[in-house]
Amino acid sequence: MKKTNFLFAAISLAAALGVLAFTIPQTTEQKIPVANADLTPNDVMCATGPTTALATAKWFNPEDYADPKAVMIRKSIYSYSAAEITSLKAGIAAMKALPTSNPTSWNYQAAIHGTTLSGSMPSWNSCAHGTQFFLSWHRMYLYFFERILRAKSGNPNLTLPYWDYQTNAALHPDYRNSAAGNALYDASRSASINGGGSLPASISTSINTSLTNVPFNTFQSTLEGPHGSVHVSIGGNMGSVSTAGKDPCFWLHHTNIDRLWEVWLKKCKGRANPTTAPWTTQVFTFFDENGTAVNMTGSQVVNTASSLNYRYDLPLSIACNFLFKDWKWMVYRPYKLINPLLLNQALVKTTFREAKLSNDAPIVKNLALRLTSTDAATDKVLVEFSGLKVEKMPEGVIEVYLNLPAGTKADPKTKFFAGTLDLFTAAAHQNKDMPLRMDISEAVNALQIKAGNLNAIDLTFVVRGNKTASGKEVRTQASVRAEALELVVEKLQ
Repeated sequence: MKKTNFLFAAISLAAALGVLAFTIPQTTEQKIPVANADLTPNDVMCATGPTTALATAKWFNPEDYADPKAVMIRKSIYSYSAAEITSLKAGIAAMKALPTSNPTSWNYQAAIHGTTLSGSMPSWNSCAHGTQFFLSWHRMYLYFFERILRAKSGNPNLTLPYWDYQTNAALHPDYRNSAAGNALYDASRSASINGGGSLPASISTSINTSLTNVPFNTFQSTLEGPHGSVHVSIGGNMGSVSTAGKDPCFWLHHTNIDRLWEVWLKKCKGRANPTTAPWTTQVFTFFDENGTAVNMTGSQVVNTASSLNYRYDLPLSIACNFLFKDWKWMVYRPYKLINPLLLNQALVKTTFREAKLSNDAPIVKNLALRLTSTDAATDKVLVEFSGLKVEKMPEGVIEVYLNLPAGTKADPKTKFFAGTLDLFTAAAHQNKDMPLRMDISEAVNALQIKAGNLNAIDLTFVVRGNKTASGKEVRTQASVRAEALELVVEKLQ
């Protein structure tokens, strides 16, 4: 059986910890350690991807956008004053009043992320999901949107608020007020969210797990999962890549994701942003408050205070000191379930006991897995879903559990919880023949599953509804199909 091998890029850092580079697959009989097998250089979920930069756009220069005021603070929507909320509404209303052809209009800005509108305009459908650019692209997107919103609102001090759903899992009341003319309201959202209900608690648990990861790309990929679950739980426009930007709470959500990036960095102990191409050099085009096209790269967004004139209301701390570490993993694919999996019931089980064994299986059985560390990379165990088809989204999430004993309640606070299935990414990938990966390392470690017993892993999928305002779980359904599941082991070298 032929094995998959990846060329790897050398990692170099300047006074920072090594971060994963990205690789291009080739076919060979020999295995070589790779810097990251989770993502490939230009795999994109959206229509056009990262090659849409305009040659005629001007280059971003922080001095051109410098503000004489002190660095501006992005804060929680729940700490916004009535006057600030009014400014938000005014800015959005002004953007919505503009024709779609105007780059500063609401429709144009939403279409940069994705759109179902006919035709094509510069930067439309250019979002970066399932790629190494997920966090950096969205940071650029938020930055220019914020400048437009501020200009349209007439409030020179306005910043984008974030929704910290780990502190308050219910959407802010002003976004749920259906009164005529409320620019923050979107009627397409799920009834539970617009009715004052809350997101499933498993999303918060998954976010906390992502923050424990030290390598940048491991953190980013594990954060993108619960990020997608927030999209799906809100539903409506937010539930699809091509319409998400039309809902005002999109900006609340992604400002929080951007904040979590900063929260992760402040944990130090080896955490660092990439310093190598293409992450630092890939060019993306956005539009400023004057409608001028501006090109920007990842290297220009790593320091929000000095380059972008904003920071979050996080406690100030001393910058971390990093030590270089050149991480590489050996990738094994020992077990593959080729029986289609249909998730159309409240609870569905499957097991790798019935999996087909590859030539990697005997090697993996003898590995000693190291799945925990407070300051370094670790081995990883992942489940790869291929041939995914999402026919019906739940009003909530699909939770995944490992080796859940019969009769035991599925609870994300238990050691059996592995995470939530990223249906947002799955739905966008389903026509692109791109697999979806889910990191289950935390649960494998908590359950003390040894490498020799990985083929005995049982998976339980539980459809979990949002909570209503009264605290009752919404009864909801989903319909998701996967043609195959494969267990992937990445052994740190």
